[in-house]
Amino acid sequence: MGLLLSSSLIPHPSSLAWAGHPFITDDAGTQGKGNWQLELMAQRDHYDRTANAGAGPVQQRSRSTLFNPVLTYGLLDNVDIALGLNHLRYQVTENGPVAGEASGTSDSTLELQWRIYEKDGLSLALKPGLTIPTGDESRGLGAGRAWWGINLIADYEAEPWIWLANIAYDRARYKLPQDQLDNSSDLWRVSGGVEYIVRKELRLAGELGVRTSESRNDPFLPGRHARFAMLGLIYSPTKKLDFDIGYRKGLSRAETDKTFLVGATIRW
Repeated sequence: MGLLLSSSLIPHPSSLAWAGHPFITDDAGTQGKGNWQLELMAQRDHYDRTANAGAGPVQQRSRSTLFNPVLTYGLLDNVDIALGLNHLRYQVTENGPVAGEASGTSDSTLELQWRIYEKDGLSLALKPGLTIPTGDESRGLGAGRAWWGINLIADYEAEPWIWLANIAYDRARYKLPQDQLDNSSDLWRVSGGVEYIVRKELRLAGELGVRTSESRNDPFLPGRHARFAMLGLIYSPTKKLDFDIGYRKGLSRAETDKTFLVGATIRW
């Protein structure tokens, strides 16, 4: 598979580490000492682009599916540890024929969330994390090397509104020399979200954000900054169970055109 294809499909920590699906933006909440949470999240990404990749116009069509279960445990009342596993499947065609496809385990994540402040509805947290190279970089399923990241999280609750804000940074590392040339090492994300409590069991979700485009020179996902917006619903029949759906739309050409999101969260 060509490196132009893999650079846009390799997941990285800022796109995998959701605290409250369907958001990318994390909230500052923790599970409490001894408590567990399992998030089962999936997304389907689409884009159809035409660009000149060096030998004339090429029509590229990309479809990818990511399944992302995350298991979280409360080490302390204000400290969580979370392990995220990922399974990625994708297919890319160029002018009709398949140019690249793979299915398998992608890179995993290990993260620690520390809520450092909580008062009068305002909460702040730090979330450092590692990406573990469990995906096959030669098939476009991972980066091939471990990397680290950190997220500064704020949320403010004033019912029926909940406001979220993140500033996240990832220091990306790649094993393959061509990936090192084609992809950025310094990845930033700034995003904000809002929830509106319609009733006790139903919340509306909205989000806006901008993040560094991982690829430096992908003609099909051009530009330095990828901007996105999301709308979703979260349904909580009990305090221990959430279901969610969402739709994320790319607002710049560096972002995937559309992403469909679905998830379930179980707590015990």
